[in-house]
Amino acid sequence: MHKSTLAKEFTFKIEPDDHGGKKKTVTIQSQNISEPPVAGKKQRRKKEPNAHLLIGFDTEYQSVADNELESTIEAGAKNELLSYQFSIKLITKDAQAETPEADGIIIPDEDQRLTFSEFVGFAIGSLIEKFPDLKLPNSIYLLGHFIRADFPAFSDFKDNARLTSNVRSTFVSIDSAISVKFGEADTAIAEFNVVVRDTILLAPSNAKSLAGIGDLLGFPKIQLGKTPQEDKEIKENMARFRRERWSEFREYAIRDAQVCVRFAERIIQQSQTLFTSFKMPATLTSFGTKLLLQGWQQKGLDGNQILGRETVKEKIFSKKDGYFKTKIVTPLKEEAYFNEAFITETYHGGRNEQFIFGIADEGEWRDHDLSSAYTTAMSLIGMPDWDNITNLIDLDDVGPHDLSFFSVDFEFPQSVRFPTLPVRTANGIIFPRKGNSKCAAPELYLAKKLGARLTFRKGVHVPTNCHHPAFRDFIKTSIEKRMAHPKGTFDNLFWKEVGNSTYGKTAQGLREKRVYNLQDDGMEALPPSKITQPYFASFITSYTRAVLGEILNGFAEHVDVFSVTTDGFLSNASDQDIETATSGELFKSFRAARRHLDERWLGLSEQLRAFR
Repeated sequence: MHKSTLAKEFTFKIEPDDHGGKKKTVTIQSQNISEPPVAGKKQRRKKEPNAHLLIGFDTEYQSVADNELESTIEAGAKNELLSYQFSIKLITKDAQAETPEADGIIIPDEDQRLTFSEFVGFAIGSLIEKFPDLKLPNSIYLLGHFIRADFPAFSDFKDNARLTSNVRSTFVSIDSAISVKFGEADTAIAEFNVVVRDTILLAPSNAKSLAGIGDLLGFPKIQLGKTPQEDKEIKENMARFRRERWSEFREYAIRDAQVCVRFAERIIQQSQTLFTSFKMPATLTSFGTKLLLQGWQQKGLDGNQILGRETVKEKIFSKKDGYFKTKIVTPLKEEAYFNEAFITETYHGGRNEQFIFGIADEGEWRDHDLSSAYTTAMSLIGMPDWDNITNLIDLDDVGPHDLSFFSVDFEFPQSVRFPTLPVRTANGIIFPRKGNSKCAAPELYLAKKLGARLTFRKGVHVPTNCHHPAFRDFIKTSIEKRMAHPKGTFDNLFWKEVGNSTYGKTAQGLREKRVYNLQDDGMEALPPSKITQPYFASFITSYTRAVLGEILNGFAEHVDVFSVTTDGFLSNASDQDIETATSGELFKSFRAARRHLDERWLGLSEQLRAFR
């Protein structure tokens, strides 16, 4: 096949040589393309297609020992490629009853790697072969699970990878699609826009594996062995498995691609139901951000006003197009911007500490976690008044729910077992007995209650209306929708992720995180999200750490705490010890906030039930 010209016919083996080596030829014809390209005219992209081709993609390989690695295998790819497999399905916006689909497998010759267009062409041709009267759209979603492991199987991987973006260490199309053309010689008869999606970025945290996704869909991933050990041994010897049990190998290999297609279809349906958008978003967290902004808009609220932002038009030079373009940006309002650097310094992550090292005393050690800690903290934030931000002059009248931020010198008395003011270091945050802390109101309030000696250095306060919480309705709706579905189902875990992931978006981009830009071949800072807000992020994490700090300092001397991790701790505390430690003011406010979100947090044991 001449790589310099277009092709419309593809021939590949669909069986290994030791099972017959059967080949299959498929062809792409212009009559099967709904919008074939017109010579001399650039393809016009619709704002939103009415149909998509979903192509699930996976590979199987056999690991090759370093000393057996031959120069004929692509440098850096230390695997013997056994197969490419696909599942392809046509879906339409109007959800037609007939959804044509096909699947297949390609057995490459030894040391052979397919090009991206060869693989896509064979998948499309296989669907046309099965349904010869089909009219295909130009829009394709190429789907894989942790596609970073399979994308390099294409011989032109590097060229196509530069057209994608690096999102959480995998390949995803964000700003552009990969154009794939088919035809004869230099005449194109079909042109497709391929958008790459990784299902791992859309899977709930409780079901990140492909097996977990399959179970969510009621379409389980195939297990090769009767026991985990047997399954592991087979996967370490896939070449032998293909040779000795070909039909089982084929079924197993194709199933992974099928799971990706079914999950993608479910995600697109969810997007269409919630936003009337017939698209597949890049990440699951984008659902939460969009739902939050949509909810505010439906209530007649201005999202920019809540987030302390304003809309500004600015001209930016486009290197690609060679001229200036007008871009809409939403920077922080002047009043909020002046203190942004200081507020960001008061933002810290979770409290993560180890207090006991080596072998712990024998006894009953239990792990307690604050239920929905960050979302509960978010629900306490009242509507902010950004136009009346004030600089404080002292530490008087600080409330635990205030949107206030401080720099203080501090020293805790020796009687305090667990100091609670964070200090940032090069290796994360620590909680020393004395020092200087940039912190938010909840932790400062707790420090005062614990008797810390405090010296004021700086303070900023944002007035809020506690009677009109900014996030409560969104979080409450997410919880209600989650609880309306059986535990562990797709909808249950989807709404759980929507609620829990939104906090992270308020903090995105605050602490510089370098990510690799595939298109520019260099590192760049992770940009803020649409709802990044340092004031909110600082309060949310401070409140969670403060509630935990109050509980820890509520334990009697006989209680040992092994460790603290973000929203929970491991200790040998009894039920009575827990009940005593959760009788403080901050935990009571946490319990009340949790009750507002879910009325089922009631009863005689309500203090204990605010823990998972």
